[in-house]
Amino acid sequence: MIIKKVMVRLRNTVWNYKHKKISRKNRERLNCDDVTIISTNCTGGILYHDLGLEFKSPTVNLFFRAQDFIKLCENIEYYMSIDKFVECTDKEIIGDREYPVVYLGDLLVFCVHYDTVEEAERKWNSRKQRINWEHIVIINCDREGMTEEVKDRFEALPYRKVMFVHKPDKRHPSCFYIKGYENQESVGIITDHNTWDGKRPVDQFDWVKFINGDS
Repeated sequence: MIIKKVMVRLRNTVWNYKHKKISRKNRERLNCDDVTIISTNCTGGILYHDLGLEFKSPTVNLFFRAQDFIKLCENIEYYMSIDKFVECTDKEIIGDREYPVVYLGDLLVFCVHYDTVEEAERKWNSRKQRINWEHIVIINCDREGMTEEVKDRFEALPYRKVMFVHKPDKRHPSCFYIKGYENQESVGIITDHNTWDGKRPVDQFDWVKFINGDS
């Protein structure tokens, strides 16, 4: 047990060192620092952090279910016009979650990394003021109840977009296959790591090139 803990610490130290080097190179490659990443989960916020950019999107530190996220993306201006979060009190939805779950209009928002509804609402409203409507990219994945119908709707969105999936999907050009999740129902947390190389599953995709608009 002690040896295992020591190895995990060593691996994380090595990973962090290498990841910092990768992040420096990614920052050098980036040619657009004014981008709004609309993300279905925390992936967008983590990429902002890696690039050292200000959060110019409200979809940070939270996640949506697949059906709700596609509605958000199809009607971004409408949902950004809503300033008030309404706390969800449905115990079937909340379950054993200890973080706030709220409604944005008719959408459920799971505020994973916030302590209160008020904090989540304040951050949402301040960050949405920074949206660059001329440069929006959308990051999605096949978690949280993804269906073929939602994938079809995702393809129709008039934005630069990518959806990370656990198996190849030739029907939907915006889907990018992340290797390593083939035996699961969806991709996992693609920003997690358990390697020595400084990389995460999301790094199988050239997301800097994607943000730059080169792909």
